[in-house]
Amino acid sequence: AGPLMMCVSMLFLSFFCTFLRTEGTDEQDIFNFGKIWIFILCAMWASASLSGTVAVGSSLATLTLASLVASAILLSASFSRDQVKYNREEILDRFRKKYGDNLDYVRGLFIVTMSPFVIMYMTLSMINQLVRRVGVNPCSQPSTDSNEPNHTASIFTIRTRKHIEKMKSWDRSRVLTIAVYWGIAYMILQVICAQLTIVFLSWLIDKTADFGLYAVTGIMMGVGAVMFLLPPVPGVPVYLALGIVLTAQGHQTVGWIGAIFYSTGIGLVLKLIASALQQKMIGENLSHFVSIRQFVSVNSNMMRAMKLVLKRHGLSVSKVAILIGGPDWPTSVLCGIMRLSLPQIMLGTTPVVFLIFPTCLTGALLFMASLETESGNPQFPWVGTAAAITASLTAMVQFGSMIVAAYYLERAADKCKDEIEAIEIDQEVKEADDRDELMRNCYKAVTQWRVVPLFMKTMLLSSLAMITASCYMVQFFASMCFIEHSLTDSVQYNLGGNPLNIFLPLGWVAIGLFSAATMFLWMFCTWGKAQARKRAVSETSVPIIA
Repeated sequence: AGPLMMCVSMLFLSFFCTFLRTEGTDEQDIFNFGKIWIFILCAMWASASLSGTVAVGSSLATLTLASLVASAILLSASFSRDQVKYNREEILDRFRKKYGDNLDYVRGLFIVTMSPFVIMYMTLSMINQLVRRVGVNPCSQPSTDSNEPNHTASIFTIRTRKHIEKMKSWDRSRVLTIAVYWGIAYMILQVICAQLTIVFLSWLIDKTADFGLYAVTGIMMGVGAVMFLLPPVPGVPVYLALGIVLTAQGHQTVGWIGAIFYSTGIGLVLKLIASALQQKMIGENLSHFVSIRQFVSVNSNMMRAMKLVLKRHGLSVSKVAILIGGPDWPTSVLCGIMRLSLPQIMLGTTPVVFLIFPTCLTGALLFMASLETESGNPQFPWVGTAAAITASLTAMVQFGSMIVAAYYLERAADKCKDEIEAIEIDQEVKEADDRDELMRNCYKAVTQWRVVPLFMKTMLLSSLAMITASCYMVQFFASMCFIEHSLTDSVQYNLGGNPLNIFLPLGWVAIGLFSAATMFLWMFCTWGKAQARKRAVSETSVPIIA
């Protein structure tokens, strides 16, 4: 491992030598080097883990940390304080211009993850300010800002007051609401997806052990079809469940490789059936409902560009890319609204098998990773790392297909502007969109922090505190919240026959806080919507639908 680490270290140092050259380094070169560096580290980690060489993996972690520390030290030493401040402001300005509309989502994530540390920071600032005002330390900085008109000392230091004033400039109701939504999403992923899904799958594997492969296949296809018909559910969780359950049931009948390919084939059939149901049953039969057409956003530029590409005869790369990489439910429903040929759409959707296969393979490897020998050791020691690699491959294929679809949609929007603009606007949907836009503006106005009543402020802040506490409990005290349960464990023996026994007392506390936070947020949003409807009625004669 020594020569290998030396080579990687020399590569890292060579980049910094290039970075410090007189003519400078192009920004794109920095990003390209970052991509190469991440790829090399991932490849080395995968190789070391698969070979079981623990020392190399530890060395990689140490090398990565040392490289980050060295980068920070070198950059700090290379620029003056004014240059660092100027570069920081320039980067922040570029970030605001590019992502200004989405900054509230970043702020909300910061609040829900870092609020305990923010409280600690403010507490230390108060102690620091108290020491400065008392004058115990003669070398401490002044407690007041000489640039302020009245030199009254605050309970916070000057730096902290600037941070607080910056946070006051945010749309606090919106940021705090988004923060609670971030926490709710995390709890759903961490509890429902990570805990209860494993319990359900282990129960399903246990109950269907005597059913036979084909009976289990029928059950999974029925459950998968229902999940596909739900708009928020993507296809990847369905394929992952197929890879776990069908591999667990079929590996003794058709072997491990046969079970993986079998689950992939079933996933493809299920995807085609679900697409046909979405297109015919929802898109064509329910297209006269304005809410369905509005949910699909038929008047948006993206959907109009999608219409232009999909209505072309035959199969092209752009059409197949949209059918595979586009959002599952809206794309299939849009095909139904446009009355497109079902056989052609099915044929164009078939290459989705290249996404289904790595997902089912990941599910199969996850099940294999849960198997143990009689001595308690993993039956397949290498499977854990292989599952991580295939999961990364699945994510790359999934996001890659989305990027390709977005590329062709963007190209169609640029090259065919006149044709897109010639597509007739759905007037009923436009009127519904105008009403919704009016309601959003009114909601934003009535939920400005300065006009929100004290009781509703308390509700929102309480919701934030409870969801933050529940997230911290689940993340940092998982062993005190849940009983350890794997895919091969029996619900009857491990959980006493009751799936809810997976929750320990602290886990129930986290669930209670999560439920209360969700209820308080619902009450705040319901109040805001009611106030927004009143404001909208007073400002316009457009009828408002509750």
